[in-house]
Amino acid sequence: MSGRRGGWKSLFPSGLMGSSLLRNGYALIANSGLSAVLGLAFWFLAARYCSQEAIGLGGAITATIVNLSNAAQLNFGNLLVRFVPTVGGRAGRLILFAYGISIIASVVVAVVFLLVVGAFMPKLDVLTESAGVILWFVATVAVWSVFALQDSALSGLRQSIWVPVSKTIYQIVKIMMLIPLALAGLGWEAIALSWTAPVLVFVLAVNLLIFKRLVPSAQAGTGHGHLIDRRAMARFFGWDYIGSVSMMVAWTATPLVVLNLVGAAESASFFVAWTIFTSLYYVGSSMGLSLLAEGASDAGRLRSLAADAAVMSVLPLLGLVALMLVFAHPIMSVFGAAYATEGASILRVFTLASVVSAVLSIYLSIARTKGWMRSVAAAEFATLVIALGAGALLVRSEGPIGMAHAWLLAMLAVTCGVGTLALVTSRRHSMHDWGLAVAASLKALSTQFLPFGRKEGVAVPDDAELRPLLAMTGSSAASGWHALKSEHGPEGTAIVYLGDPATDETAAHDVVRPQGTHAVLLGARDPIAAAYVERLIDNLDLLRADRRLEALSPVLPARLAVSRADGAIDCIEAVVPGDDGRVLLHDALQRQSGLEAAASAIATLHGRTAAARSIDEVWFREWVERPAAKLRLLRGSMMSGKGRRQAIDRFVAQQRRYWLGRHGHLGWCHGDLLPQNVNFARPATKEDGGTVRLACLLEWGNARSNAPRGFDGCTLAIAMRMMVGAEPLGAVVADLLWTPQWRDDEKQWLRVGSDGEGDWSGDGAAIRAMVGLVWLHQVSERVRRPAHTGVGLLWIASNVDRVLRIVSTDGGAI
Repeated sequence: MSGRRGGWKSLFPSGLMGSSLLRNGYALIANSGLSAVLGLAFWFLAARYCSQEAIGLGGAITATIVNLSNAAQLNFGNLLVRFVPTVGGRAGRLILFAYGISIIASVVVAVVFLLVVGAFMPKLDVLTESAGVILWFVATVAVWSVFALQDSALSGLRQSIWVPVSKTIYQIVKIMMLIPLALAGLGWEAIALSWTAPVLVFVLAVNLLIFKRLVPSAQAGTGHGHLIDRRAMARFFGWDYIGSVSMMVAWTATPLVVLNLVGAAESASFFVAWTIFTSLYYVGSSMGLSLLAEGASDAGRLRSLAADAAVMSVLPLLGLVALMLVFAHPIMSVFGAAYATEGASILRVFTLASVVSAVLSIYLSIARTKGWMRSVAAAEFATLVIALGAGALLVRSEGPIGMAHAWLLAMLAVTCGVGTLALVTSRRHSMHDWGLAVAASLKALSTQFLPFGRKEGVAVPDDAELRPLLAMTGSSAASGWHALKSEHGPEGTAIVYLGDPATDETAAHDVVRPQGTHAVLLGARDPIAAAYVERLIDNLDLLRADRRLEALSPVLPARLAVSRADGAIDCIEAVVPGDDGRVLLHDALQRQSGLEAAASAIATLHGRTAAARSIDEVWFREWVERPAAKLRLLRGSMMSGKGRRQAIDRFVAQQRRYWLGRHGHLGWCHGDLLPQNVNFARPATKEDGGTVRLACLLEWGNARSNAPRGFDGCTLAIAMRMMVGAEPLGAVVADLLWTPQWRDDEKQWLRVGSDGEGDWSGDGAAIRAMVGLVWLHQVSERVRRPAHTGVGLLWIASNVDRVLRIVSTDGGAI
């Protein structure tokens, strides 16, 4: 059965359609491109239907409105993107607050401007000729501020897809209004009215969408209990305002400096290249804006989100660099032969600067998300000083291209500066971790577009193959089941979901268990996979026969049939109706009660079968030395063979110091307690109190009878950090070895069933030892079947070497 998507979505990579970060980032980039194209069309038509005087005056008035509005917005745009995702049910209140302050500031700024316009800009005296024009101008500046801030509100709500929709329709309406107004004999008014009249309609329409649909959806998804941290907002606002003003001055002053130093004729080619550079700059800044919203919404995924944003913004720009190196001269020649002579070289330099600026934009978004606001202000102020300072010097000696060199220098200097600062102030191996995150993002991207690097799927058996197996179940209903979906299972097994085909195509291609699933077929076709299935069968038989575990019988899978032939084995188990853990545990509102339900079951499993025992060499050999020996044989590493062996020896020695001779309770564990192996039942009625109930625990092939208390809980906690943070195993384990501390919400469910006895969740040494033990078993099981489990150089570097580097520097010392 194919998992390919149908319809128009099949035209786009699944990673793009499924990623809110990329979807919103590219929506903002598309908005910039469409606005530039339609804006060019507007002025092209204006040149045909309006006089030069009308164009000059109308253009000056509209530019004044935009510039005054930008000043009056007080940088609330970045604040909305940063904090709207975090305030839950108070998002609407925060958006209205930003609108209100900006409207007041707009009125003040517009009135002050009109009071002094006659003295400084006598050509704009038309704005004070009548009370009607004055009222129109002041109101337009205020409405334009809301018109701009609503885009930031949409980005903060992670619904940037509406930005290009609304802005494109606005641009089209603006163009449609221009021609009849110009033909009616209006002068500058035709341009000003066509530019500003539609704005009020779009403000009302978009904000109706925001407050009637998007804000309530955000409240439903995040709850209503989030508080607005006024102190954090004030700190963010102050430093970010300094940085944003610095960049505004840099952007505004750059063409003026060139104009004053070389004159109008010599600076013409620079202005064209500068305009193109501005559009390229928005590629990185738009993706950075999307990253800010996504990172604020889900700070745990910031590293993987930032890596995706960097890759998906830098790669297109690198492609543009290659094109510009070849086609810069023809592009500039479109504007005239004189523009191409020097303008081509300027454009090439600016294109290089746009790549560096994209990297800097990603860093600034990370810094804004983490609250490093002094760093943001310093970086943007340094850009202003270097770009304009060096530009003023270089333009005198090199001409207009000197300003392009100055901007490239500024971007490189600031980017390298913040990179060096991050390297010095962060923990060891942090930059290595970021490098691996970028490599993982590149690999994920390559699987979307390139034929190699993709993990081969599992063949889905047809009905003829299934019929003999289904007949063994003895169920008449089973005779009508079909194979719905297949995927790789533990240790080289194949999992096939059996049931009634779904009528909804989306449900049929769900990333987790398909709707209509009644049973699961676990198949093995080689000795290692067959041994796993046999262990699973034996373990379930032992658990069901243990009278101490009668309370757990409802959550153990019911076996329907087993078939053995020629070394192959197939086992069919019934699936208890419920939600796959990968779905329910992604829901923040249900997560805690679901984890507590799972923790209660594993506490019962271990607590009722545990016996006091002193850990000896036999146990240590089984749990530590044998799995570690598999890592010594692992091929394909970025570490030297000697370095890896020494790190493994040190890891084993650390585990030995903690475990050997320790007295504790050893009992049964599940051994592979991952979200995909846990099924939940949601509360059916409000009377259930909203409590999630455990429905079934699957995949018992790695269960053991001599596990230390907390092994399953630690496995699930690590898996949850991986799932919620979209981080690989090695990153989560490395973080816990550096900072052996669980969050308060994690401690709450990890302590379920402990009654204070044997609680290890607050002991740093115990956390390091348990996390190391879980990591060892997770990676050693994967490396047994490298071809089936996707174990390659990147996986080894991310999940094995990453942890061994920590161990080799005593970062994970127990």
